[in-house]
Amino acid sequence: MRLVAAGLSFRTAPLAVREAAAIPAARAATTLRYLVGHAGLHGAAVLSTCNRTDFYVVCPDHLSAEVTPRLARYLDPGGMRQIERHMLTLEDRDAAMHMFRVASGLESMVIGEAQVLGQFRAAHRVASEAGTVDARLDYVMRRAISTAKRVRTDTSLGRGAASLSEIAVECARASCGNLEEKGVLLVGAGKMSRLAANRLRDQGARIMTTSRGESSRRLARSLGAEPISLAGLEQVADVVDVIIASTDSTTTVLDAPAIDALQRRRGRRPLCIVDMAVPRDIDAAAAEVPGVTLIDIDELGRRAAARLDARRETVPAAEEIIDTELEKTVTVIGQRDTAGPTIAALVEWAETLRAQEVARTFGTEHQIDEATRERIEMLTRSMVRKLLHGPVTRLREAGDPATALAIREAFRLDR
Repeated sequence: MRLVAAGLSFRTAPLAVREAAAIPAARAATTLRYLVGHAGLHGAAVLSTCNRTDFYVVCPDHLSAEVTPRLARYLDPGGMRQIERHMLTLEDRDAAMHMFRVASGLESMVIGEAQVLGQFRAAHRVASEAGTVDARLDYVMRRAISTAKRVRTDTSLGRGAASLSEIAVECARASCGNLEEKGVLLVGAGKMSRLAANRLRDQGARIMTTSRGESSRRLARSLGAEPISLAGLEQVADVVDVIIASTDSTTTVLDAPAIDALQRRRGRRPLCIVDMAVPRDIDAAAAEVPGVTLIDIDELGRRAAARLDARRETVPAAEEIIDTELEKTVTVIGQRDTAGPTIAALVEWAETLRAQEVARTFGTEHQIDEATRERIEMLTRSMVRKLLHGPVTRLREAGDPATALAIREAFRLDR
């Protein structure tokens, strides 16, 4: 079996291609069941964010070279977007390394940002609930999550790291000069919008919210903001100075004609629009509307890159933790039978300890008679067998590499 990570990100694909490859949350479970049921995969999970779409899969050795072409055909049936050309494929150790780095925030547009760990957790949960996670994939994803937690606890990588939402607010402030009493319309009511809203509130902005459904009203109530409908956007045109959009819509939320109508109502005053969504919420043609400054996710990334120099010095410490945890993980998943080698190592450790203690207590064979020594040997070996019965039985029945690693760590078998 092979562990494969295949996908594309802001490093490998332009925004238009990332849009085409995005997997909406509502479609993730169906996609995974299809891949496991019809594409020959034994396990599959998908992480789809504004900056990447990654598939983490387990497949038979002979299918590993087919994973990316099959995924590309699923994402882009006609090949019009040339998605396969932008996809990166990694196997086994490299795949696990990639997963660890993604979960830890080292592959994020904003290095060290915390949101990706929650997104990685959610990807694991969705795949588990969909029934598409086998023991190997489950183990590696859980190890990636625990490693990411350790990176955040033991290093300064995540401390002071700005989120894309914070950078979006900085863009708005740069456009307006000062956000005090400026009108900011949040399109969408998800986590990105909530993070932006908290920052906007601290800076004294007048916040308005709009989205489909009840979520906009809930967000407005929690912030003391003003909920409005998209249909009524022109009615508040005079008090809107900034639009920050972040929804999970698969289609454009505000097209260029709608933005043009808004601008006519505003007298073509400068309007800053920050679109954090993938697929994009705002029609790219809106950038041509007089008075509009449109900032998309890639432009946010470029602005974020300017802030990274001070953070890069924390990366080696995070990478050292990842290397250590990866080695433990690869040791387990690289063994054909995870239970057998661990049982053998456990028994050998216990027998060595038993023999040392007997020798330390009773000395050389001349200090006690042979019959007594045989009884001591039988007694201590029997005690060891009974003490090891529980761990050995658990190892044989679990069929889970995580159990083997837990026991190896508990008894320090690799030291």
